[in-house]
Amino acid sequence: LQRSFSLGRSPTPSPDACACSVRCMASALFLLSCSMVSTVSTADTQEERRCNHLRPIGHVAIVGGTHGNERMGLIMVDELQRKPPTCSYRLSALVANEEAVVARGTGAGRRYMDTDLNRCFLLKDLERPDVPEASEERRAREINELLGPKSSLTPKTDLIIDLHSTTSNTGVLLCLHPHDKFALQLAAHLISLDPSIRIALWNCEDDVALLPSISRSGITVEVGACAHSIIVFELLEKMRNVVHAAIAYVELHNACVGKSAVEATALEKVAEISLFRRAYTLDYPRSNGQSTVQSAFIHPKLQGVRELQERLKTSSPVFARLDGSEELLGSVVPDMGEDEELYPMFINEAAYVEKNVALVLASRRVETVTYWARHLPVA
Repeated sequence: LQRSFSLGRSPTPSPDACACSVRCMASALFLLSCSMVSTVSTADTQEERRCNHLRPIGHVAIVGGTHGNERMGLIMVDELQRKPPTCSYRLSALVANEEAVVARGTGAGRRYMDTDLNRCFLLKDLERPDVPEASEERRAREINELLGPKSSLTPKTDLIIDLHSTTSNTGVLLCLHPHDKFALQLAAHLISLDPSIRIALWNCEDDVALLPSISRSGITVEVGACAHSIIVFELLEKMRNVVHAAIAYVELHNACVGKSAVEATALEKVAEISLFRRAYTLDYPRSNGQSTVQSAFIHPKLQGVRELQERLKTSSPVFARLDGSEELLGSVVPDMGEDEELYPMFINEAAYVEKNVALVLASRRVETVTYWARHLPVA
């Protein structure tokens, strides 16, 4: 059995249970019968899960190894298992796709064995009556039983933080659902600690196929640029800072929720944060319609730039050809308005080549977010 390592204690601990402890839990221990959960079957109730942000957080899961060749999340899971932090809620650390982690590939591990695990969490797929052939689809059901279920208004996990690395130069990128209010508050807090962090929104759909979507709130953390199968220490430190800051913020959230309006206002901070959302997905130009042969490539002026920092203009070069010609953004996106703000992300991301994605162009909007900023005064 693949295992989840649970750290910490329940939201109502005994007085002598102050320090977090490590426990190994088999998935079977977490199976619930249908009669024990309230199911989510409509868009309204899915939305209720995301917007129910004023409840205490009782269980947080840190997940690594969703893609087997992204190794930094595995380092974080291992550290949390060996050196569990002290916290007042339950904290779990989980290797999502252990089969892909230990498989031989181009380096350490493979991205997946049969299919992308991080596209296996649609509710309709999790609840299909048949037994899936793909190992990742079967594993998705195990994780859903362990940390969900996604069909419940009260899943076993209140927050999932899924750790990834990318070959594109994202820096630290937080990805979340646009209606996930707690995730937005947490992201605003993390940006207050590191203003270089960027936020990208998932598609605004009732259901999404990503692993963090099975909990009440969820965030994907991307760090880059990092080649597959290796560790970049500077990025590992940034990922670690995000994880531990998030763990601390949950403590602060739990201490602050339920306070009077006057007390709450004194503890809150308001910030304007930039939110980026996918507007266009661009493929590489192809030779004579051949799907496997590229006729143009990411332009040298675009390759390696820090993503979601500076907007592109219609005159910005996007693709370059070996004959010296260029394709500018205005020709690649002909209906782009002169005042339209578009920012590049996931440029030349190696994992997206199989998906025919050369880069993503994102729009930007600014949103005002209120989040907890300081601890309660000591009585």
